[in-house]
Amino acid sequence: MSQSTIQEMPSESADVESRRALVERVAASDLFQKAHRLREFLLYAADCTLENRLADVREQAIAERVFGRRPEFQGAEDSIVRAEARNLRKRLDTYFNTEGKFEPVLIVMPKGGYSLGFERRLLETKAEIPPVIQNPAFVWPRWLGLTTMLVAVAAVALAVYWHDSASRLRSQFHIASPTLPFSALFSQDQDTFIITSDTGLLQISSLARRRITLDEYMARSYPEVPNTQPTDLIRNWNLYEFTDGREMAIAGLIMRSNAQYAQHIDLRSGHEVQLQDFKDHNTVLIGSPVSNPWAQLYEDKLNFGCELDSQGRIGFRNKAARGSELSQYPSPDDILHNRTYARLAFLPRVSDTASTLLIAGTTAQSTQAAGELLVDRQRLNGILRSINVNPTGPPRYFEILIRSNNFVGGAILPEVVAWRLNPAPER
Repeated sequence: MSQSTIQEMPSESADVESRRALVERVAASDLFQKAHRLREFLLYAADCTLENRLADVREQAIAERVFGRRPEFQGAEDSIVRAEARNLRKRLDTYFNTEGKFEPVLIVMPKGGYSLGFERRLLETKAEIPPVIQNPAFVWPRWLGLTTMLVAVAAVALAVYWHDSASRLRSQFHIASPTLPFSALFSQDQDTFIITSDTGLLQISSLARRRITLDEYMARSYPEVPNTQPTDLIRNWNLYEFTDGREMAIAGLIMRSNAQYAQHIDLRSGHEVQLQDFKDHNTVLIGSPVSNPWAQLYEDKLNFGCELDSQGRIGFRNKAARGSELSQYPSPDDILHNRTYARLAFLPRVSDTASTLLIAGTTAQSTQAAGELLVDRQRLNGILRSINVNPTGPPRYFEILIRSNNFVGGAILPEVVAWRLNPAPER
């Protein structure tokens, strides 16, 4: 929200009750009713601000009282409060530009703190155009009147031309209605989190020679690895957020192909979410359960389970092989010929009231290939129809295992080698 459109309310005009009523209106809006945690954050920050309890609006206090963190919470290692503050600022800005566009007072959370500010909205005024005073003695030349008429005709013709051009452009870039799985993941009624992996965990798993469990990840408690240099290496990997550039590219493709729901899409790293988010939001998880431990929430529901072998390589285990399917992907022959695999899994989320999409590959290249296939509507729809899923119908949950040929810089020739279907939940 531009600073040029607001001004600080004079202290003498401060009215605690009117401010509290404003907060309650914002919290009761559709925008905040669908984001329970941000709503709690807003109400907590408002109470602390209006009651002048500024000591209670510190990061430590918010982490414990709003987000349920333990007293030993370390803000340097857990960015939950800072991340949610960014989201709250964004949502407040959206509210006052949409539902609350006629509110005379704005609620802001100034950067650098978590208390609220109340600022009066400045109404935009248009500069008055002084009247044109014509000299009654002045007579327009006849040729000037003809020129004016020709200019007017030309302007009308140009306007018609641009209108037709704009119509052609609009039809050319028309955003088609989403199909599965996006039709179940994105809407104007619910927020969706796109969550990229925490690639620092790949390094920790490699040193520890095992996968980091979700419980360890949520508690930020990793196995001790002797003789690491520098000695605080693992702590630093946990302190900072790392992710894969290809995953960010996939997230960008998904967001662009669902641009009509942009206000309801949040892009986050695994470091910035917690278990409650998977009960309150639709989710798209990018990365394997090794680099994105949140994907472990769904492993017991999948036929193609993701595993880490003794050499630190990611693979998929086919829990119930059928026909000509293999029990393990990639096979030794695949490794010899540089073939990699990725899994697209569309499942009910942990609360069974909405959906989750998992995108995971044995390599970063195969994950990218799966992401590109996902946003190729024509090709994906053809694949879904081939496995008896109606792309324009109600949610039908599935797993698709894709094989690609790796080359320097990417993966090519993705093809479906196995799949499974789950019945859609009854409505």
